[in-house]
Amino acid sequence: MITSAEMAFQDRNPSVSVILPVRNEAHLIGACLQHIRMTSTLSKAEIIVVDGQSSDRTRELAAQYADRVLDSPLIGRAVQMDLGVQYASGDLLVFLHADTVLPPDWQACVRRAFVQTTAPPAVAAFQVAYDSDRLIYRGIAALANLRAKLTGIPHGNQGLVVAHSLYLMAGGFPPVPLMEEYLLISQLKRFGRAEIFKERVVTSCRRYEQTGPLRNLIKDASLIALFYLGIPPRRLARWYW
Repeated sequence: MITSAEMAFQDRNPSVSVILPVRNEAHLIGACLQHIRMTSTLSKAEIIVVDGQSSDRTRELAAQYADRVLDSPLIGRAVQMDLGVQYASGDLLVFLHADTVLPPDWQACVRRAFVQTTAPPAVAAFQVAYDSDRLIYRGIAALANLRAKLTGIPHGNQGLVVAHSLYLMAGGFPPVPLMEEYLLISQLKRFGRAEIFKERVVTSCRRYEQTGPLRNLIKDASLIALFYLGIPPRRLARWYW
């Protein structure tokens, strides 16, 4: 069993790779990557964009800011993120959705958790807020943050952070169409705890807006419950999509 001391990055300045799985995100990918660059103030972050067969200018625009843009032969966040890890050089991996904005001091948060301690977490993530002031979205964010705190399993839109070596030891993201963070984190927690930072990312409410926030909230809660009841992710995906 790996120990906390073995996971620690004491007396080091660990490098960081930010991995973004994308598909048809031309309208926001430029601003997303620029923000990562501007907020990488403690050390330069390696940015890897993994494109899932976009039909717009996502790949072209990403190439202006990313260190590497990869073409994934398969579509799906899990397989795209795992492909990104294969090319990542960072000691720490940050998995980020293209519609999620990191807090300005995200590098300091990561460094406090993984470097300035003798007992770093096995996985960490930020709290979440939505890019809307509507009461319903403040409520959904509060529920999401409470769930993550109680279960120790944040969602992918919270910006997952894990040591590169530990990610490989845990087997990486499995090739499933959804629930990939639940499966990975359950393996990572064999090596230690999950930490939820007090700082927040801001993520888009666009998916909720498409079909209605309450409908999506109920659907997401049902999917999680069915997953814990043993329904496999591939079967759940038929309902999700």
